[in-house]
Amino acid sequence: MAIAEDYLKKIKNQLLTEYDTPDETVVVSKQISIDYTDLQGLTSEITLATLPEDSVLMHSQVYVQTVFSEGAGYCRMSVGLGTDEWQTGDDYPPTYNYRKLLFDELELSVAGSNDMQGDISSYSANKRLNKHMNTLVAYFSIGGVWTASNDLNTARNALAGCGTQTSGLSFGGYTSTYVTTTEEYDGTSWTAGNGLNTARRYLAGCGTQTSGLSFGGSTGSDSAVTEEYDGTSWTASNALNVACYYLAGCGILTAGLKFGGAGSATGVSGVEEYDGTSWSVVNDMNELTAQLSGCGTQTAGLGFGGWSGSDDRYTTEEYDGTAWTLANNMIGNRSQTAGLGLQTSGICAGGMHSGSISTSEEYDGNSWSSTNDLNTARREFPGVGSQSAGMACGGYSTTYSASTEEYNKSSLSDLTQGSLELYVTYTYQ
Repeated sequence: MAIAEDYLKKIKNQLLTEYDTPDETVVVSKQISIDYTDLQGLTSEITLATLPEDSVLMHSQVYVQTVFSEGAGYCRMSVGLGTDEWQTGDDYPPTYNYRKLLFDELELSVAGSNDMQGDISSYSANKRLNKHMNTLVAYFSIGGVWTASNDLNTARNALAGCGTQTSGLSFGGYTSTYVTTTEEYDGTSWTAGNGLNTARRYLAGCGTQTSGLSFGGSTGSDSAVTEEYDGTSWTASNALNVACYYLAGCGILTAGLKFGGAGSATGVSGVEEYDGTSWSVVNDMNELTAQLSGCGTQTAGLGFGGWSGSDDRYTTEEYDGTAWTLANNMIGNRSQTAGLGLQTSGICAGGMHSGSISTSEEYDGNSWSSTNDLNTARREFPGVGSQSAGMACGGYSTTYSASTEEYNKSSLSDLTQGSLELYVTYTYQ
């Protein structure tokens, strides 16, 4: 306890020296105890402090004295600014049109004392937060864990997939030659299915195990081939308008979305929508990219990462069914990743950046955060399912991979014991 009190005293003295106008500046120190039973579900938000309207948060620092036992998973705590929902008019500066701004985070999977600190300057706050009450919040979320499952029957890279963790589908790829291989996953093991009509690699897919869609890729040259899967066999359908490979896709059989890609044709990196019969060209992404990944639906898609022609990307874009909007970047730049989930709850796993990597990130509809790594570093592989129950398979590490991994999240209520002693210092004007 003495360590934390000495720490707060030191920080408070530093702040009083920096903000030497006591009639305008308020420095507050307080202790907050949070028991693990206060947290429920996948996420919880705890208010640490309330800031007066029209104030400017100058500094916030949190000292963590103890941490939770991790139980079945691990917990992440982020500290940031909470505001009222967006309202029109002059109530909010243009920079604060979102629910919360998280400015530091800490993984609570290792016992012991941890130091977190973060700042929001008066400049970034546009001289005020807003005309409503604001809060300094601690935002708790559970991260997922990748667990090895049974291998594919055929090791391969540059394949595609669709479906869910308990009903997945993988198809196509490369094993020193282009393959038509199709395999079905039941949540435990893989079973061989009828192959694609056209062997290809670097293709994309979407849909379900009984209503799947494969499109694009390479047969040695750019491909526009589209095939539909009915749970038993593949049937040729209308081709893409522009042949390409290294593309991404999301959605379902009757409402699919193709975006990005590489090839010889002009505009190959564009976007097309599938209505269950044919493809239509729609608005391009803001940054035309190949070797990217994606997830979501035709009206709420998410594209991320890729290759610019000179370097790996960390760009993120959101699609609303009409146009693409640039969103917050990934933490690390990479290409040839696996993507799964939804626009508001996505995952980017593995990929390529100076070699195959295992890093994984979660997207919450606003920003990316680190989560547990894959057990096997790899690139050129698909992800399927959701952020709480996902699966990834195949790819290339140092050779063609058959490895399958499942991604699962527990609940904050699965934390077994413990409490947090937060020693909070914040400064506002």
